[in-house]
Amino acid sequence: MKFLRQLFAKLLLISILLPAISISQPDSLSIQPNKVEGIEAFIDSLVLDGMEKYNVPGLSTAIITDSVQVFTKAYGFSNIEDQIPVDKAKTGFRIASITKTFTALAAMQLVEAGKLDLHVPVSIYLPDDNFEFLEDDPFTFHQLLTHTAGFDLTDTGDAALRAEDVVPLEELARYQMPDQVHKPGTVHSYSNFGFALAGYLIQEISGMAYEEYIRKNILEPLEMYNTDLSQPLPPELKKQLARSYVWKNGNQVYLPRDYTNTTPGGGIVSNAADMTNYMLMLLNGGAFKGKTIIGPEGFKLLTTQQYGSEQTKYGICYAFFENMWTTRRSLEHTGGQLGFLSIMVLIPETGTGFFLTHNNRKDAGGFRYDVMMPVLDTILGQKERNILPLRPPDNFDAIAKNYIGRYKQKNYPKATFEKFARALGSFTTEQWVSYKGGGIMDIRGEEFVMIDAEKHLFQSIKQESTYKMQFKVDDKGKAYEIFTGVNSYERVPWYLFKRVLQFGLIISMIILIIHVLVHPIRIRYLKNKGVKQAVRPEWIAKWEYGTAFLYALGAVGVAVISAFYADQMTDYGIPFILKLVLLIFTLAFALSCLAPFGLWQTVTNKELSIIGKLKDVIIILALIIASLTLLHFNMIGFKYY
Repeated sequence: MKFLRQLFAKLLLISILLPAISISQPDSLSIQPNKVEGIEAFIDSLVLDGMEKYNVPGLSTAIITDSVQVFTKAYGFSNIEDQIPVDKAKTGFRIASITKTFTALAAMQLVEAGKLDLHVPVSIYLPDDNFEFLEDDPFTFHQLLTHTAGFDLTDTGDAALRAEDVVPLEELARYQMPDQVHKPGTVHSYSNFGFALAGYLIQEISGMAYEEYIRKNILEPLEMYNTDLSQPLPPELKKQLARSYVWKNGNQVYLPRDYTNTTPGGGIVSNAADMTNYMLMLLNGGAFKGKTIIGPEGFKLLTTQQYGSEQTKYGICYAFFENMWTTRRSLEHTGGQLGFLSIMVLIPETGTGFFLTHNNRKDAGGFRYDVMMPVLDTILGQKERNILPLRPPDNFDAIAKNYIGRYKQKNYPKATFEKFARALGSFTTEQWVSYKGGGIMDIRGEEFVMIDAEKHLFQSIKQESTYKMQFKVDDKGKAYEIFTGVNSYERVPWYLFKRVLQFGLIISMIILIIHVLVHPIRIRYLKNKGVKQAVRPEWIAKWEYGTAFLYALGAVGVAVISAFYADQMTDYGIPFILKLVLLIFTLAFALSCLAPFGLWQTVTNKELSIIGKLKDVIIILALIIASLTLLHFNMIGFKYY
C-alpha cells in the first residue's frame, strides 16, 4: 500500500507539473485555482508516510497560496483511546513557541499606539524597583524580542503539573528570571523567560492581563474562536484539546500535558483553521477582512531583520526568524512542547504560508520538515539567481592564519547544571576552520572565500549559494568569534573541544567505576591467598576508594535521571534525585581536593611496585580529570534556578 500510494502521488505530481516545465515561470505565482487541492494526493502521501515513520498519532495542516487560497486538512487521531479523529477547525494543539510571534505582534501594536518605546530600558515600564533582574545590565524591549537581553539559556521551572501551581507572570518577572550571562545585544540566547517578561510588560503597559490583551486585540479580530491561552482552558476548548503521546515499545503512550509558566513564550492552543486566519493577516500586511490588526509601519517593524551577522539572510526580526526556502526569504517559527511539535512558514514574496502541528514530539522533529520542504518546492519551484563567480583577495595567504582554529557555540546554558547537556552532545556545535590554500577557507567541510576584508566577511563558493559567515577580530587582526545568522561561535583552546571534554569525562568515569567494582574483589583474593600487600597509609586507600565510589554513584544517578526524565527533567523544578546527585558529586569533589597530596604519597612510596604506583596514579588522575570536568559543567555545588 505504501509503495502504491507513493507511486500514485508521484504520477499525479508529474501530470500536474509537466505543462509548466517547458515555460519560464515568473516569480509571482500564477497559480491555477485549487492547485494545492490538485496535489492533495501528494500531500497525503508525504503526511501518511511521515506519520508511520515518526509514529505520529494525529496532525493538522494549513497551506495558503497567493495570500488568498487556503487548503486545510486533518489526519489521524487526537485521542487514540476513544478513537477521536483530528478536526482541522476544532482540535486544539499546543503550538508552543509560535506563541512568541503573537507576543511580538502585541508589542508592535503598543508601539503604534505610542505606549511602548522598544529602545529604552524596560525598567521604565515597571511599577517599582523590586525586580531581581534590575541588578543586571539594563536591556530593552527590542532585545527581549530578539533574544539578545543576555539571559542564560534554561527551561528549569517553566512548566507546572497543575493549574494552581502556575506561577503568575508578575511573580516570575520579579523573582524567577534567569541570570544575565551575556552583555545585552552581544549574543542571541533563546529565552522563554525573556518572552515571559515581555508578556508581563505588555500587561503593565496596556493595563490588561496578557491573556486578555491577546484575546481582545488579536484572537477575536482574527476570528480565531477555537484558539486560547487560558490556564486551564475553557471547558469546551479543553474537551477539544488533542492528547499528546510518546511512542514506547511499539505503542502510543498517553502523555499528560502540563501547564506553562511562560505563557507569552509558548502557551497558545490553536488549530489549522484558526492559524490560517493568522497567516492570512501576516501575508496581507497586517489586515484581515477589512480590519487592521497592525498598521503598515508596525508590520514593517515586526517583519524587518533586527539582529544578525553582516549581510545575512538568516537573521531574526521581532520573534520571527528569517530563512530561505525555494531561494526566497521566509519568516518562520517552530514550536515544541512535551508531546507537541509545530511549524509556521511564511513567504511574503509569493503570498505563501504553511502550518503543521502534531501530537508526538519524541524523535519526530524531522517530520514537519519532511512535509513542508517538498510541498513548498512543488508549489513554488526554484527561482533562478545569477551569482557571479567569487575571487579571493590576492594577499589572503598572509592573513589566513588569523582565522584558523576551532570555534564553539556560545548560546548554551552557562550558569547552571544544565551546562552538563554539553557533555551529552547538546549545545556543542563547533565550527572547524582551516586553510586549503588558493584563498579558500574550509569551514566545517564547506569552502568559503573572503569577499570583504574590512568586515572579515566570507561567502560560500558552493554553486547557487550566497551563504555568508562573519569573523570578529581583535586589535591584532586575530579572529576570536564567528558570527553567522543569529548564532555566535567563540574560539576555544584544545582542552575545551567537545570531544576532548567528552573523552576525558567518559574515560575517567570508566576507570573509577572499574576500580570501585574490582578493588574489593582484588583485596579479598589477595587476602585469601595470603599475599602481603604493600605498606602505605591506610587512609589513602580508603580515600581513593571512597572518592571513586561517590563519583561512580553519581554517574549511575545521572544515567537513572536520563532514563526516567528524558527531556522534561527540570520543567517542573529540580527533582530530588538530581539534588542528591549534585550533593554526591560535590562531596566527591571536596574529597578529590586531596588528590595532589595522594599523588605525592603514591609516587614517593618506595615500597609500592611500579605496577602498583602506575595503578594508583591512573586512579588519582582519573579523580582529578573527573573533578575538573564536572566542575566545568557546573555539576559541583547546587547551581540551578
